[in-house]
Amino acid sequence: MENEELYRKARRKVKAKKGFLFHLIAYVGVLGMLYSIMYFENGGDIVPVIVVGLSWGIGLASHYLATFGTEHLDFLGFNSNWEEDELEKELEKLKWKRELREEIQKEQELLDESEILELREIEKRPLDDDFA
Repeated sequence: MENEELYRKARRKVKAKKGFLFHLIAYVGVLGMLYSIMYFENGGDIVPVIVVGLSWGIGLASHYLATFGTEHLDFLGFNSNWEEDELEKELEKLKWKRELREEIQKEQELLDESEILELREIEKRPLDDDFA
């Protein structure tokens, strides 16, 4: 049962990678064709090709990130384990906040106890000493 689930996940990953590869091939092919048409038929005006390339490139980049994440972008300064690192940082922060809250709660309880003790001491004092 577990092997079947792993197989399905692996198959989905491979299908996503294949989809990205076809997307990349279509991007390069269409831009190459547009460039050729604009260069030879439109007197070398390639501004429309640049506009199409940039706008479609944003979609291609998001497709890449959805498929591969940042695992191949180490050369650009991305850490391939950044998500795990950030998760660990957040867990440490939350643990620290929880410990701090617990410590504050203990301090508050001690403060409340000391106030109760002080009130008891005040109640036990004779009233005659106050007016002497």
